[in-house]
Amino acid sequence: MVTLLDRKLLRDISAMRGQVTTIALVVAAGMAVFVASISTYDSLRAGRDRFYASAGFPQVFVTLKRAPLSVVAQLNEIPGVAAVEPRIVRDVILDWPSAMLPVSARMVSLAHAGDEPMVRLHVRRGTLPERGDTQTVAINEAFAEANAVRLGSDVRVVLNGRIQRFRVVAVALSPEYVYAVKPGIPIPDDRFYAVLWVDRRAAEAAFDMTGAFNDAIVSLTPGTDPKQVIDELDRLLEPYGSVGAIARRDQPSNRFLEDELNQQKVMSITIPIIFFGVAAFLLNVVLGRLVTAQREQIAALKALGFPTTPLVFHYLKLVAVVVLFGSALGLAGGFVFGEAMIASYHGFFRLPALVFELTPWSALAGFLISFAAASLGVVTALQSVVTLAPAVAMRPAAPRRFRRSWIEALLSTRKLTPRHVMTIRNFTGRPLRSAFTIAGIALAVPMVVLGLFWRDAIDQMIEVQFNLVERGNAMVTFPHPLDRTVVGDLAREPGVLVAEGYRIAPVRLRAGHRSYLTSVIGLPFDSGLRRPHDAALRPIDVPPGGLTLSRRLAERIQVVPGDTVTIEVMEGKRRKVDLPVSAIVDEVIGMSCYMEIDTLNRLTGEGAVVSAAALLVEPSALPALSRRFKELPVIESVSMKAYTLSSFLDKIAGLVLVSAGVLTVFAVIVAVGVVYNSARIALQERAWELASLRVLGFTRAEVAQILFGQFAIEIALAIPLGLVLSRGIVTLIARFHSNESFQIPGVVGARTYAVATAIVVATALASAYIVRRRVDRLDLVAVLKTRD
Repeated sequence: MVTLLDRKLLRDISAMRGQVTTIALVVAAGMAVFVASISTYDSLRAGRDRFYASAGFPQVFVTLKRAPLSVVAQLNEIPGVAAVEPRIVRDVILDWPSAMLPVSARMVSLAHAGDEPMVRLHVRRGTLPERGDTQTVAINEAFAEANAVRLGSDVRVVLNGRIQRFRVVAVALSPEYVYAVKPGIPIPDDRFYAVLWVDRRAAEAAFDMTGAFNDAIVSLTPGTDPKQVIDELDRLLEPYGSVGAIARRDQPSNRFLEDELNQQKVMSITIPIIFFGVAAFLLNVVLGRLVTAQREQIAALKALGFPTTPLVFHYLKLVAVVVLFGSALGLAGGFVFGEAMIASYHGFFRLPALVFELTPWSALAGFLISFAAASLGVVTALQSVVTLAPAVAMRPAAPRRFRRSWIEALLSTRKLTPRHVMTIRNFTGRPLRSAFTIAGIALAVPMVVLGLFWRDAIDQMIEVQFNLVERGNAMVTFPHPLDRTVVGDLAREPGVLVAEGYRIAPVRLRAGHRSYLTSVIGLPFDSGLRRPHDAALRPIDVPPGGLTLSRRLAERIQVVPGDTVTIEVMEGKRRKVDLPVSAIVDEVIGMSCYMEIDTLNRLTGEGAVVSAAALLVEPSALPALSRRFKELPVIESVSMKAYTLSSFLDKIAGLVLVSAGVLTVFAVIVAVGVVYNSARIALQERAWELASLRVLGFTRAEVAQILFGQFAIEIALAIPLGLVLSRGIVTLIARFHSNESFQIPGVVGARTYAVATAIVVATALASAYIVRRRVDRLDLVAVLKTRD
């Protein structure tokens, strides 16, 4: 049965349809970001967990030079070890005629004949190489898709200076290569990096590893501390050239996936809190003011005998309708947002099944948060009305006592017209209401900036990493350390302007009880093609007698400049030495450790050698040089800055900007809802005053100027405040979103501030236009009668 209050509710919704819609859109924006962020995180985590569980992803990984298979029995006796799988893993070069650069590949042996494989590959197409078949391979899906590799295609692998052909019989996925990157290159480029799985006999024959292994994966019993197992593995395998065992946390593919999950988890908390916080504040203020504006209607209903409880439920029904409408829109928007986020992950993380699954509790929680915030504003406003006697509440609120304000004192009274005085005194006479309006509009600005600043962050990352730090445009690595004269040979290649040699060695850094396995980069003292920079983007020369660490690595092992770090070289003579931390540098990709190259070479005891070289090449000579590098057996891999940057923009930046684009849309919706409702409620609250002025002879334009004059003051004060808030929020978000793989710089460009300001101003102008039409259509008699 439809009651009188229900009919009033329907009439109110119809009369306020513009406000109801914009308030619902604010709810929808908060709900969409909340639901999409949490559900995307849960979907990505579920996809990872399913794959790891089905594939049997191990907990510990170790690489060494060569050990006999007889050692495996000793490894299996380590307390906490459930199983050990010895493998042969070697980086090779593919002869891929269509590729502009040499194609690197990692060849991995499948389980030994008769053994159950610990890591089970997920076969997309075809079947894995059969036991004893030395002519076939399985290839990773990412490379196959990027290079149109089909079942039956030939893969030409350079093995010991000769080319051996393999036939592709399967396209597969592995939990070890969910995020497949070339060693030393943190950004994946599927065009130039492949993973090949071959039968063990093929690997033994190719690398002369019969009865031996150079890699092992270890599965642990539940509850085992990986650190204890790693320490024992390092002790047992040190005589065999172990470069140090690592836990799953530090396995390259898993580390990046974990970093992305952690970042998504942070995003599912921080950004929804900001959106929901703003939405809750607006709902509280807007609906509270809406109820206050209906003070006389509420009093009339009380005078007619309506109890307080039905009136409260009546307005709570209004809240429920608005929040339900907004939640429905938010769920739809959140599903689209989440689908877009998951779709952007498909080319990034290679998981067998990665689908967007809505997390049910997030939808319920989003509705309850929105409803609670809106209800608080309504109930608070109702309390101030229903406690009054009906006869008192039906009278207009007592006029405020306006007086000369401090703003008038600052201005020349000769230039102030009556309209200006009314505008200023109405603004200063209701300080709390003006403050809430300014705060609401100010909060709309950082919402827009939060969506737009990601492009500034990406631009800053490119500027720092690819222009300031890495100044060359090509990098080559060698299969083993070579005499530094090879750098001079490279410098004489046509088109090469500058060549600079580096030494890269695996090391374990120890600071107290903390340790980290990484690679140290040996740079010339006056390095010109790789220049670490500090937080102020000032170049730092690597000193001869100490370590230079990136900020994230320093935080990982908890050291500051002046602290002493024990560095243990994990190859050669495996020397240990204590060195001071000379400087901390800020880099946006990865965690780096630098030493002066001569100091590092003395530590390794291998003489004046290099293991990589950076080149500055004439752009026009790059294609010919790329072809030349494919013919040089001394070169193991080549990376070109142009290709690396292209891959970065395609994968990393593309992933970020998908999210940023959707956030921007939602932020603009919030801005529209805030500004429009501020203007609309201001008209509703002052309709009687404006109508009175019209009766007294003021024109429509003059009345509109009085109304919008105050609105303009609020906008003018809110935007600078919003820009200041934007800076703080962006800095906070960037700090939370940075991880060990990528550091998001908290920078906001002038363009972003200008666009955010323009969006808020444009929304204000559009709102003013709509409200101005309502001012022009004011029914003076009807409005004035409401005060009788």
